[in-house]
Amino acid sequence: MIDLTALAKREAEKARIAEEQARKAEQQRQAELRKQEQAAAEKRRQELAKRQAEAEAKRKTQQEAERKRQQELARQRAAEQKRQAEQEAKRKAEVAERKRKAEEQARQQAADAKRKAEAAAKAEAERQKQQALAEAELQQALKREQQAREAAARQASQAVIGDIQSYIQAMLQNSWRIPSTARNGMEAVVAIHFLPSGEVDQAYIDTSSGNAAFDNSAIQAVYRVQRFPRVADIDPILFERRLRKLLVKFRPEGLRW
Repeated sequence: MIDLTALAKREAEKARIAEEQARKAEQQRQAELRKQEQAAAEKRRQELAKRQAEAEAKRKTQQEAERKRQQELARQRAAEQKRQAEQEAKRKAEVAERKRKAEEQARQQAADAKRKAEAAAKAEAERQKQQALAEAELQQALKREQQAREAAARQASQAVIGDIQSYIQAMLQNSWRIPSTARNGMEAVVAIHFLPSGEVDQAYIDTSSGNAAFDNSAIQAVYRVQRFPRVADIDPILFERRLRKLLVKFRPEGLRW
């Protein structure tokens, strides 16, 4: 970019130098004229009578020449002023054009930068959107997978519990000595607490049948077995959740859960 201030200073310096040169030339010319006039005056004093007519003619000739010279100087000054004015106008026009082009370039660059920023922001928003969708789909897939695993685990656990309950029920059924006082409709609910080894920690009547002999026979059936070996094979977490304590219904018609 052109330094307009420096350019203006250079133009002003050129004008000052030209003016100084003209002033010095004028001083020299004036000095020369004074010298000529002094010489002419001395000569006129010596030849006054003889050269009065010549001096008057010369004076008129000099006046005419001076008038013409002044006219020429005035014309030259006017021409120079016109030239300088034209140069200044041209310079200002060039400066204005450079400024206009610079402003237009700046606007274009700003517009390009804005378009690029908008495109980048749009692309980033789309990327984030797609990433969010992908993450959401992944989470849904993981959730479905987790649910499927949990469902499978529940089914497997239920199958294991169902099998082990059948096993416990069969062993209790085999060890239960139903008393002669038992009648259909009786029901004693026994709470059985197991140890992880399958051994019976404790057993007690949770809900009485109303018949002491019937209740005692149910308790005795549990303690008669003492240990249920297959319980020890159950997963510890599943054992704690489902088998640590069981409620078994003893009925003359058969055991129930």
